[in-house]
Amino acid sequence: MEGAAGREATGEVPESSGPFGPHVVAAQPTFLRGAKVELPEENPDPVLLPSITLLGPSPSHGSERDGLPLPSGQLLAGQYQLIRPLGYGGMGEVYLARDTKVDNREVAIKILHPEQAAASAGALAQERRALVDLSHDDIIRVFNYGHHPEVGDFLVLQYVDGLTLEEVRARAQVTPAEFGRSRFHEFVLAYGVRILAALGYLHADQPRKVYGDLKPDNVMHNGTTTKIIDVGSVRVAGLPGHTTYGFCAPTVGANGESTGQDDLFSLGETLRRLSGLGRSPDDLAELGRLDVISRLGPPGDDPEIPEAHSMTAPPPRGLGLVSLARVLHRATRSERAERFATAREMQEQLRGVFRELRSLRTGLETFEPSPLFLQSPYALDAALGSAPPLARWAAPDVRAPYAPPSPAEVAQRLPVPRPDPHDDHHAQLSRLADAAPEALLQHTADWRDSPEVHLLRCRLRLRGAGGGTKAAERELRSAEALIGAERAPHDWRLDWHRGLLALGRDQVAAARRHFDQVYAAIPGEYTPKLALGYCAERLGRWHEALTFYEAVRLRNPSLGSAAFGGVRARLALGGERAWDDVLRALDAVPQHSRHRTAARTAAVRVGVEHVRTAEHPDEAAERLREVLERLARLFHAHGLTDEQARVRMTTEVWEAVQGVLARGAVDGAGLAALAAAADERLGLPSDEPGLRRDLSRLYLTLAHQAARSASPEDTAVAETLLDRAYAVRPLAFRHHRDSPWLGKRVTTWLRAIAHTPAPRKNARTARE
Repeated sequence: MEGAAGREATGEVPESSGPFGPHVVAAQPTFLRGAKVELPEENPDPVLLPSITLLGPSPSHGSERDGLPLPSGQLLAGQYQLIRPLGYGGMGEVYLARDTKVDNREVAIKILHPEQAAASAGALAQERRALVDLSHDDIIRVFNYGHHPEVGDFLVLQYVDGLTLEEVRARAQVTPAEFGRSRFHEFVLAYGVRILAALGYLHADQPRKVYGDLKPDNVMHNGTTTKIIDVGSVRVAGLPGHTTYGFCAPTVGANGESTGQDDLFSLGETLRRLSGLGRSPDDLAELGRLDVISRLGPPGDDPEIPEAHSMTAPPPRGLGLVSLARVLHRATRSERAERFATAREMQEQLRGVFRELRSLRTGLETFEPSPLFLQSPYALDAALGSAPPLARWAAPDVRAPYAPPSPAEVAQRLPVPRPDPHDDHHAQLSRLADAAPEALLQHTADWRDSPEVHLLRCRLRLRGAGGGTKAAERELRSAEALIGAERAPHDWRLDWHRGLLALGRDQVAAARRHFDQVYAAIPGEYTPKLALGYCAERLGRWHEALTFYEAVRLRNPSLGSAAFGGVRARLALGGERAWDDVLRALDAVPQHSRHRTAARTAAVRVGVEHVRTAEHPDEAAERLREVLERLARLFHAHGLTDEQARVRMTTEVWEAVQGVLARGAVDGAGLAALAAAADERLGLPSDEPGLRRDLSRLYLTLAHQAARSASPEDTAVAETLLDRAYAVRPLAFRHHRDSPWLGKRVTTWLRAIAHTPAPRKNARTARE
């Protein structure tokens, strides 16, 4: 049904026909109406829209159809005084009228074409009563319906006056700055989230209904809200009805028979037209390919992709362009089974892509708990966020561990999907604690089979519960069999676990392919992007890795895994800004994050590495001052309270100080200045002999740690550390390690400790 309540008509809307029966070709606006657009303040709310105020009332349009169907002064049905035409379309004309019996309020009268009224005469009254019963904020109200002998059947609609989404698109294309340039695409997604709320209402109503004719001309931006303004196409799902060529799904019946998933297709195509992304839904598949990422600029820059030049407004930044293409592609797939299953599912993914676009544009956190994944407690930092291990002193000048964690470790520590609420064991699975894998496997051994139980066991076996990857694969096959041959190809959970299994087998390229399928299915989720960032990192695709990691980090800075992955990618890519960008990313991990201490530890260690590699003396000295400040904050504000870790961190920093002294980047006066400016609680010596004595003491303390360690590798480090302690000490009368005065006694003592079992701690000490 073409036409609208208070909509600006823009020209003749011709009837047409196509492969799906009679339909209407969408009108295109030929001019821009006077309007004032005011952007809202930055806000993470995914339904917030600009305020659009029309500068004057809607004019009448219609050429030869101008005029009223009734003589001046005659009331329609004895109640409605027609004022002027508003528009017309495939199912009838729309007139502005005044309801003389209800406070003279303005209403819109839609007079149905005789052939349309006749086509549905059998059930017309029942259908109109259903329209009057519709009550949703984003759907225009139908106040009444009736019949007048001179004009036939009509509907009485709520009168709203604003810009249709087609007019919004045309306006944004001419003046994108009015809509915040690339921010316009966030508003496009906000339209989608709002419209999906209305579609979800229709799809859940009994009997289930469809809208059937969604397109930009049938949705109006009214102030700061939206209204679906043409409800004449609403019908029970599966019944014939009106559609528009170019917006209806290929699965719609010959006479417009539609399902809820066909409505989602029409919405996806509506949003694609608004964004101007590609020339057809087929282009979305190309724009959403992983290969596009290699053509994107740096994560903070606008992408330079020829296919995006035709977009209504400047394209979203970084990964946002790919995610936007993917979410619209999922909605506009040819087969219903490949589209979103429900309006709620699509709404969740639009909200996720909105958050990503906003964070990439502003650099601000836009966090919302994931509806599909649980947060992981692991940082995937590969020990960069920990104090250096004792083995670091086994070899001279060993670098900080910037290598990524192993695939097997990542397979065990990526976030876990939330249990399917429709699974038989959803309640029990939701209450399970993250206990030892063996204990959980034993606990669920007598549970009745279900897909989620087998998926849980697959993950447990990957975590070492027994059987290894072969047993994990058997569990995955069992889950797939229970899901069924019809649903399994479209269940992203299976692809997710196939990706984990491939990582467990060190098949990173295969894992990347599986996680890519998950990203295509749920493009608004950040967890698949975290997995894809890791795969890109392992495959040496550093720009791709950084693009994924930054998209996740900016959206949720509390997630340490993205910050650490970004650190590794930035350092691998290099560049003048690499070190500063790394430190900014680590500092952005907020104080409330469980990974804050690890991030602050990593910032100190990265700073130490920069001091070691700095070529200019002034740069080395400046970086060293910053490292000392960060070390003090780490100890006294950012949560590093473990004394053994403090000793290792202090040793690493003191070595950096000694290194700049040895290179001449800092002289004696400079060291004194550093010590004076540093936090006194650090106890940095102010002269070189004092520094050497302090380092010697620290090496002896580390030797003691190594000798007490249960690890054979650490025990072997003890004597190396002892050698370092004596090598760094200032000259004295007796300082050789074999001197009976001190060295031999300490050596004998350390060796004795190394062969003495460590005393068992009592329960209270262990808890502390």
